[in-house]
Amino acid sequence: MKSTSLREAYAALDNRGPGFETLRLVAASAVVLHHSMKIEHDIVRDDWLFQFSGGYTQLGLLAVSVFFALSGFLVTPGLAKTGNVIGYLSRRFMRIMPLLATVVLLTALAIGPLVSALPAAEYYASPVTWRYLKTVTTFLSLQLPGVTDYDGGNTINGPIWTLNFEWMCYLLLAGLAAVKVLARRWLFLGIYVLAMLALFFGPDPAAAGDAWRRTFMFLFLFGYFGAGVLLYLFNDVVRWSPWLMLAALAVLTGVYATPFDYIFAPILTAYLVVGIGLIRFPETPLTTGVDLSYGVYLSHSVILMVLMNVYPFQSWPALFAVCLALSYATAFLTWRFVESPGLRHKDLPERMVRAVIARVAWKRKEGAA
Repeated sequence: MKSTSLREAYAALDNRGPGFETLRLVAASAVVLHHSMKIEHDIVRDDWLFQFSGGYTQLGLLAVSVFFALSGFLVTPGLAKTGNVIGYLSRRFMRIMPLLATVVLLTALAIGPLVSALPAAEYYASPVTWRYLKTVTTFLSLQLPGVTDYDGGNTINGPIWTLNFEWMCYLLLAGLAAVKVLARRWLFLGIYVLAMLALFFGPDPAAAGDAWRRTFMFLFLFGYFGAGVLLYLFNDVVRWSPWLMLAALAVLTGVYATPFDYIFAPILTAYLVVGIGLIRFPETPLTTGVDLSYGVYLSHSVILMVLMNVYPFQSWPALFAVCLALSYATAFLTWRFVESPGLRHKDLPERMVRAVIARVAWKRKEGAA
């Protein structure tokens, strides 16, 4: 089959990716599967992908990497075309924060006391309960008094850790757009290459301090986010065809477990992600007119915690099946009552910020007069 450029391929679909909703839901479901297995397995050491990739990634991290690559590809067009940094951050805020705030508040104030070993009065009196609300900022405090997580630990809704790094990627892209880097795509490519080289030549995070481990994880995830950005910026150059996708998949499997996976795996994965977006999957109620992936991602760990506190499952497949069904149902509700209404007001933060800017400018003008 003859190849075409990514730009031409997406233009033929009115610049929409019909496969993205299915891909998102599959990735979110993979995260549920990954965590459900934790009641019987070490989900890192025993993960087949972790073993196959020589420790580079595992199922849950790959799913997160897919989200980052997809996000980089999808958030760049509007920002690159308009340069409207405030509008871009406004849209990101209304996509991420309303549901995050809802889940954190419900977990701490409604669900937590129901499963806590402490009396309700003692639970609400504990500063640990109120410290959990800091998680709304994506700076985490994930313990709740007397609450045991589904795996026997005390980290409640651990998957939220990725949101802080997601915001770091958003803010970095906004900063680069503000100084016109996105208008100079080769400059962005140079910055991306330097970031990947820092990741490649940096110290082993297992033997380094907390500061480098956090930097390492940011660079790792930015590798996927930035690869998505690059595929949009160079969409007139990058070729696409089903055969090229198969070739990318073959190269990716060969790159895993080599010293070069940190450099090449992100761009190859992002290419496959963007290519899948061009595929028309059968329409289903789970992927048509809704985006359940974020609701599934944010709610599933809390649902796992409640399930294991109510009934101690011994079989991870049974736990996975029940949790996935409840996560989908919860995601339908959050999409209907939280996410979709929020997206209808995605320009609200922008209007508020611009009103403040206009007010400050007016006062300065009055003062100068």
